[in-house]
Amino acid sequence: MNIIQFNEIIELLHSISDNSTANIIALVSVIISGIAVLSSIYFSVQTRKQYIDSLSPLLSFRLYEKSGYLFLRIENTGQSEAIEISLTFKELSNNGEQNKFELDEILKSKLTLYPNETVTGGICRSGRNIVTSIAPVIKIEVSYIKGNTKEKIQFFRCICYTGTNDENVFMKCELEDISRKLNEISCSSNRMANYFEGRFFLKSDVINAYPSSSMYKDLKDAINKTEREEIKENTRDELGNLHIE
Repeated sequence: MNIIQFNEIIELLHSISDNSTANIIALVSVIISGIAVLSSIYFSVQTRKQYIDSLSPLLSFRLYEKSGYLFLRIENTGQSEAIEISLTFKELSNNGEQNKFELDEILKSKLTLYPNETVTGGICRSGRNIVTSIAPVIKIEVSYIKGNTKEKIQFFRCICYTGTNDENVFMKCELEDISRKLNEISCSSNRMANYFEGRFFLKSDVINAYPSSSMYKDLKDAINKTEREEIKENTRDELGNLHIE
C-alpha cells in the first residue's frame, strides 16, 4: 500500500466519521423535537381537562334551625348545572328526642340546580327545649350528574348543625358597617367645610348657613393682602354655643 492509497483511506474514514456525527446530531434533534411535541400535546390535554373540571357543579350543604324546625339548604356554588340530584338520608343524631326524619317532599324528589341556585327543605322537628341543647348531625348519601361532562358523582356526606338561619344577622352587620363608613365620611366632610368656611358647626347641626365668602373673594383678598374680620355670626363659639342671626 503506497502513500496515496493510505491518504485516500484516511480521507474516506474522515468522511464516514463526519457523516456519522451529522446523522447523530440529526437523530438527536428529531428525538428532542418529538419529545417537545408530545409534551405540548400532553400539557394541552391536561389544561383542557383542568378547565373542564373547573366548570363542574359543586354542592354545598347547610343545616340550620328556624321556628322549631331543622332545615337543610343545598346550593350549587359551581359553574355548571347539577342534574338529577338525589339525597338519601341515612342517620340523624344529637337532636334530643327528635331523631326521626320528617322530610319535605322537595327533598324526596330528584332536583336540578343551576349555578348559584339554592333549595331548602325541612327535615325534622328541632329537639331543643328548656333542658335540652342540640347539635344535630345528619348523614346523607348524595348522587348527581355533572352538567358539563355528564359524569355521575356519588358520595357520602356528614353535615353538622350551624345554628339558626343567621342571614339577617349578616345583613345587619353589613348595614352597620355601611352606616359607620357613611358617618366617617360625614364627619370628614363637616371638618373640611368648617375649615374652608372658617365656621364651627357640628355634624348634627341642620343649618343652611349663608356662605360668608367665595373662592373668588378669598383669592382676591389673598392677592391684595386684605385682612378679613373673623366670622362671628351663624357659627358656634369656643364653648360650643350656637350663634344664629
